[in-house]
Amino acid sequence: MDFLSPTFSTIAATAVILVATKIYFYSKKKLSYWSDRGVNQLSDSHWLFGDFKDGILFRTAPGSHLGEIYKKAKDDWKVLGFYIFHKPCLMLRDPDVIKQILIRDFDNFADRNFAGTQEKDSIGMRNLFGIRNPAWKYLRQKISPTLTKAKLKQMLPLMLETGEPMLEYLEKQNVKNGVKTVDAQELSYKYATDLIANVALGTKMDSFNRPNAEFTQAVSEFFHGFKRMVALVTVFFMPELVDWIGSPMLFNSKFVRKVFWSAVEEREKTGEKRGDYIDTIVQLKNGEQNPLYRFEGENLLFQSGTFFSGFESSSTTASFTLMELAKHKEYQERARDDIKRAIKEHGWTYEAFKTMKYLDQCIYEGVRLHPPVSTIDRRAKEDYKLPGTDIVIEKGTAIYISLYGLQEDPKYFPDPKVFNPARFDDDEKVSDAYVAFGAGPRMCVGMKAGQVHAKVIISMILSQYEVTYKEDKLALDPRSTFTAAMEGINMEFRPLEKHEGQFEVKTVRPGEAL
Repeated sequence: MDFLSPTFSTIAATAVILVATKIYFYSKKKLSYWSDRGVNQLSDSHWLFGDFKDGILFRTAPGSHLGEIYKKAKDDWKVLGFYIFHKPCLMLRDPDVIKQILIRDFDNFADRNFAGTQEKDSIGMRNLFGIRNPAWKYLRQKISPTLTKAKLKQMLPLMLETGEPMLEYLEKQNVKNGVKTVDAQELSYKYATDLIANVALGTKMDSFNRPNAEFTQAVSEFFHGFKRMVALVTVFFMPELVDWIGSPMLFNSKFVRKVFWSAVEEREKTGEKRGDYIDTIVQLKNGEQNPLYRFEGENLLFQSGTFFSGFESSSTTASFTLMELAKHKEYQERARDDIKRAIKEHGWTYEAFKTMKYLDQCIYEGVRLHPPVSTIDRRAKEDYKLPGTDIVIEKGTAIYISLYGLQEDPKYFPDPKVFNPARFDDDEKVSDAYVAFGAGPRMCVGMKAGQVHAKVIISMILSQYEVTYKEDKLALDPRSTFTAAMEGINMEFRPLEKHEGQFEVKTVRPGEAL
């Protein structure tokens, strides 16, 4: 048979045209879901990737890309229909609509879209971050009391102790022309690694002096590993794949399990109280149980995952806020004066950190410009008619709020690209568009703990160093769903003269007594 005959060529060409035509009309039908329902959508959706092509292909950071989708919409669009592949998603662009969904009608939007329809057993999902109702509500009631002011007071000495190797590490760095050049992002990651060990797993580590230790390597993979970055894009934006692939893609927790269970066993045997999260775990384990969520077996381990994600977020907050202060010397000086005043009055105590009001303003503004978790997601439990409109959000629809879009919208924040801590002065009204920590019953339970974490890092550094950042533009890591700098945040650290209020390094080593 002559495969190059005109007859065969004609049949092949016809087949290709028919397939292409079928794909075209199928895509057009799928990508008209929102316009058919009277919801505004963008006009340049890709036939395959929908509106998320650059995010899916890791050309831009997925969270930042969602912000670009937000900015393509017209100013008066309160909601925007968009597509991830052919899946219809709804973006909320108006503070009143956001409050309606996250607060007033919370019961219908209590669950996150994160991680799909099933609750896979994993450190990242079977905790407050990803678990679904009604187990979420019960778990929140049990976990919230573990992050009270009294608990944070107990936790603070562990945070300060964890910072001592960080300052030793900075002191050892080579000086060139009177300054030390250090990646502030990596510095914060190392601190967060040791803090996770110290607070969440009840054991001391030193990632600064022992970077090749097994635990440090495991958590470094958690922060930097490409496998996890792909997994996060999946669970945030394409969670249906989690049901198919399964949870092992998220994080190799083998070594963390060993450290965790060893700490729990030792704590139960000795009855020691250390002020860390293992104390809480033992208490929950031995308390009354509820079938909605039993604090036993792997469920105990999964609670530590809250600290992995939480301390990663506050680590990002610290490094990006420090970067902004390094670019704005006048704000840096005010923050340093605030720190010195508080320490002079109260020492390195919880009361001191509580009174660092200007540093709070800097952190709030840093989180506005550089939200660590830049996307809030929800899933509709049942069909829902958006009040005041004819829009019906069908059951199972993914809802997204882009903090990069909302918190850089000039309607809500004048000169939105400018770092200005004065936005959060006591006499200033902060826009309802500021939802950096979420809103409603499911807002971040660890906000206060994360804020103290960020303040500890920044205050310890600013008490001893003047910092400078000279890069013109920061590139975000296109692989990372959470906010991360592609090439790190390389800053100059200039040692300050000794002064009252400077943090005193006690040189406590891993394994030594507190």
